[in-house]
Amino acid sequence: MDNPSHTRNHQHRHNLHSGRRTPNALNPKMTDLLFLAFAAVAIGAAILAIEARDLVYGAAALGIAFLGVAGLFFLLDAAYVGWFQIAVYIGAVVVLILFTVMLVGPKMGETPLGLKRVSLLAAILVSLLLGMTGALANATAFPGQDSCGSGCDLALFSTSLLKNYGVQLEFMSLVMAAAVIGALALSKTDRGQ
Repeated sequence: MDNPSHTRNHQHRHNLHSGRRTPNALNPKMTDLLFLAFAAVAIGAAILAIEARDLVYGAAALGIAFLGVAGLFFLLDAAYVGWFQIAVYIGAVVVLILFTVMLVGPKMGETPLGLKRVSLLAAILVSLLLGMTGALANATAFPGQDSCGSGCDLALFSTSLLKNYGVQLEFMSLVMAAAVIGALALSKTDRGQ
C-alpha cells in the first residue's frame, strides 16, 4: 500500500523538475481565505475610492482596489493577467489620474444630493450587470477552451484571444486613448481659465 503523502510529494517534485506547476499549490482553505481577503480589499478600496472627498486619496484607493483584483488573478494562476493589471491599471490609469489632479488641482465642494442618488442607482445597476455577466460566463463555453484545457500555454491563448476578440481589444485601446486625450483637454481648459 502506497503512502498518499509520499505519492503526492513525489508527483509535486516531478512537476517541479519537469517545469510544470501544480495548479494552486495552496490548500483549499487557504485559497478560500486568500480569495476572501483579496475580494474584501478590492471591494473596500473601491468603495473608499468612490466616497473619498480628496481626489488624491480616491486615486490611491483606486490603486489599492486594482491591487486586490491583481491578487485575485494571481490566486487563479493567471500571473500574466495579474501583471497586466498592475502594469496597465495601476501603472497607467492611476498615474494618469494623479497627474491630472496634480496638474489641474482638485476642486473641492459638496456633492449635490441628486448626484448621490444617481451614484447609488449606478452602483445597483453595475452590480446587476456584473451578476448577469458572471452568470452568462458560467453558462457559456469560450472558443479555444476545450483545446486549451488546464495546461494552456500563453501563445495558444494569445492567438485565440486576438483571432476571436481583436476588434474588442482595439476598441478598448481607443477608449484608453480617449481617456488620455480627455485628461489633457481638461488640463488645458482649466489652465486657460
